[in-house]
Amino acid sequence: MASVETRFPTRFGKHPPSRDVSCVVARLSAFVAAIMPPRITGDSQVPRVSVNPTTRARIRGLTAVPAEYRPELPAITGRSVLHRRQVRAGKTVRGGLAAAAISFATVIALGFGVPAYAAATATPLVRTLSPQSLIVGDLPPTAAVARDAYGVTVPPPLRWPVDPSSPISDGFGPRVSPCSGCSSHHEGVDFDPGFRAPVHAIASGVVVETNNPGWTALGIHVAIQHVIDGQTVTSAYGHLQAGSMPLHVGDTVFAGEPIGLVGSTGVSTGAHLHFEIRVGGTVPVDPSAWMHSRLG
Repeated sequence: MASVETRFPTRFGKHPPSRDVSCVVARLSAFVAAIMPPRITGDSQVPRVSVNPTTRARIRGLTAVPAEYRPELPAITGRSVLHRRQVRAGKTVRGGLAAAAISFATVIALGFGVPAYAAATATPLVRTLSPQSLIVGDLPPTAAVARDAYGVTVPPPLRWPVDPSSPISDGFGPRVSPCSGCSSHHEGVDFDPGFRAPVHAIASGVVVETNNPGWTALGIHVAIQHVIDGQTVTSAYGHLQAGSMPLHVGDTVFAGEPIGLVGSTGVSTGAHLHFEIRVGGTVPVDPSAWMHSRLG
């Protein structure tokens, strides 16, 4: 039988030496057997190829290719059968690892989640405490706290304009005129406490007149309006020392406030205080009797 030169692709193995036709036929038969994986490899993913009985008998009667010239033949997918087996084995291993990882993650989640859920939904424990009692002994008596003494001085609502023990040089009512220009009907009383003796307001009030020109006989003087016992009363103070009376109409004063000094201004025979009380502001009354009736 004539020899035939045959060259296989390099990826199928080394190039075998020249052989006769029977060797070539044996190689082709091996190739045909390689493309029938259901029969040779048992790969369930490759579709079956139906072979008639005559062809199957011929294949079985062929001589096997020596091992040194038997290449790793390609599968239908272009990869060797051995490679596909390794891929399947790798997939199996990866699937097992994935299943193990999922199982491990499930165990960890249950290990942390179940106790946390149980703690969140558990009924809180209620602890009942036994009643307690406290006995306090007798306390010592509290010492009295010493406080600083204090007092409030309230000015009297009414007071005398000068010292009430001062001499009265002339009383209220008709009289013999003591001097040229002096009245024969005295509308006040003349107190003689001494020159420059202080003069005080008899009660709180408002200044209504000072140095009225119609009263020039009184010299430096001031009139103050008060409300005493619900009645309007005006008090007047005349013959004050020049420059000693600082008040003006509209000023307010309080009982006992200094309003000037005893002098002898105006029509006067000597230093004295001319003091008047006018009930309702116009009707003169005896100042001494009016003051005594209220102050005693």
